[in-house]
Amino acid sequence: MGNTILIAEDEKLYLKILGRLFSKQGFTVHTADNCRDALDLAARHLPDCFLLDYNMGAEGSIEPVCRFIRSHPRLQRAPILILSGEYEKASECYNTHEVDLFIKKCSPLLEIAAAVKRQLRRAATPPPPQPASDLALDREALRVLPAGREPVELSRDQFLLLSLLMEASPSFVSDEQLCRRILDLEPDACACKALNMTIYRLRQKLGRRLARRIKNSRSLGWTYVQPRPRGTA
Repeated sequence: MGNTILIAEDEKLYLKILGRLFSKQGFTVHTADNCRDALDLAARHLPDCFLLDYNMGAEGSIEPVCRFIRSHPRLQRAPILILSGEYEKASECYNTHEVDLFIKKCSPLLEIAAAVKRQLRRAATPPPPQPASDLALDREALRVLPAGREPVELSRDQFLLLSLLMEASPSFVSDEQLCRRILDLEPDACACKALNMTIYRLRQKLGRRLARRIKNSRSLGWTYVQPRPRGTA
């Protein structure tokens, strides 16, 4: 379990208190009171965990820092915990910013420390083994190579969508994440409509048998389900 944490908080006294708390708990602590410094420290030190205030004062929300963490190949699995008194932002934090835990800012300090350690333990636990896929991806030619079948050529957006879902499987990927990462659009009504059309066309290209593997949950988003080999539980 890693012990490096980045704490971002615009209230300097509270930031100092949190820094001392985690130092006493044996953490290597990096602190920032603005988004710019938080981004710089994240890139330089690649912390094991992030404890971030949602509202950074004049700079607005911590969203740019969350986006950087989730897009960095060495930080994607790092736990993000949000501290905030704005309880109505919890859903946005989970669904849009991909945080792992939303904590009320009035929570006792030792409870905050315990929550961080709990998330670090979960991140350190290896994911369960997944069944081997019968699909291969040709990233240069943007093709899907099904075992024993003809290759399927996809557009750039269709290929990125399928590869992202396969990499994230069995987890779901929200519509908001897909709009930003596949279409490079903010997730408004028009972007979600374009995303649904991309998924529809991808399913058409894959054919009925493979298209059934792309599943949707209204609250969670999209996932790719690899069928288990026959005879397994």
